[in-house]
Amino acid sequence: MVDILQVLEGLAYVGFIAGAIFAVLELRGIGRDRRVSIIVDMYNSFVSVDMTDAYSMIMTGNFQNAEDMERQCSYSSLTRVAGFYEALGYLCRNRLVDPKVVMDLMPAPALWSKMAPWIAADRERSGYSEGWTEFEYLARATEVHNIESDYSARVHAELNALKARAK
Repeated sequence: MVDILQVLEGLAYVGFIAGAIFAVLELRGIGRDRRVSIIVDMYNSFVSVDMTDAYSMIMTGNFQNAEDMERQCSYSSLTRVAGFYEALGYLCRNRLVDPKVVMDLMPAPALWSKMAPWIAADRERSGYSEGWTEFEYLARATEVHNIESDYSARVHAELNALKARAK
């Protein structure tokens, strides 16, 4: 006959294992939620008035050189935008956020190419050749991501499918 203590002990082991599995799944969910929260917070910063004004000045400006860019946009606006993308690059490179989400929401290559002369001048002025490397990493990684995933074509295909369903 089955000993009741053995049955209870077996149930305790099963309960312990089930609890451990549940805890691991919950922790993974919390980590995912935290990464989403970071992205949402960063995006909210990106669309703030100060940031959009600075970004817009950079992207729409017609600059002859780095000094002209700094004169038209201000050093603080340039460092605000570059610093934002520097932080994004760090988060992506260290996989603290999903790089594909960041690359899709806040693409960096066009901004990097626009700011590259100023960044080169800032690196030279500061004597720190490694300045803004996380921003550069993000821009280069985004270029590769866009080529490999054919992001633009995929978005247009999904948009066209939605339009076709709406008709």
